[in-house]
Amino acid sequence: MIFLFGRKKRETSAEAAAEVSVASRLQDLCGGDEELYRALSNLMFLDPKKIIPPLETILNEARDFEVKGNSMRAEVGYRIAGGVSLYKGDLEGVRTYFTKAASLAGDSHHEYRTIAKRADEAVTVARKYYESSDTVKI
Repeated sequence: MIFLFGRKKRETSAEAAAEVSVASRLQDLCGGDEELYRALSNLMFLDPKKIIPPLETILNEARDFEVKGNSMRAEVGYRIAGGVSLYKGDLEGVRTYFTKAASLAGDSHHEYRTIAKRADEAVTVARKYYESSDTVKI
């Protein structure tokens, strides 16, 4: 990586290997399904325990933004709620929140629709991913 004044920050081989390991594990779990892999790789949280506000707070804020006409912030709230639901294995939450995010996003985020339509597969893959993760335990 190049920072200010042309200095480079070198990635350690351990950091690079960890990124490849995460990506390849998710790809393996998706079984070659490129559409599902792309959607999950964009929407799953690497460390969902770092999401500090409770789900209900996130949803209340998303609803408030929606009522106030701030669709972009509402979309982000529903996207976060969907990601938390993926982590928790909440099939109905995944379907509901990503459908809501998709309706607010229009055609700009196809991965929302993919996950909403294929929520059962997405939850299954996410559960296996999080169960096999060294840093994240359900």
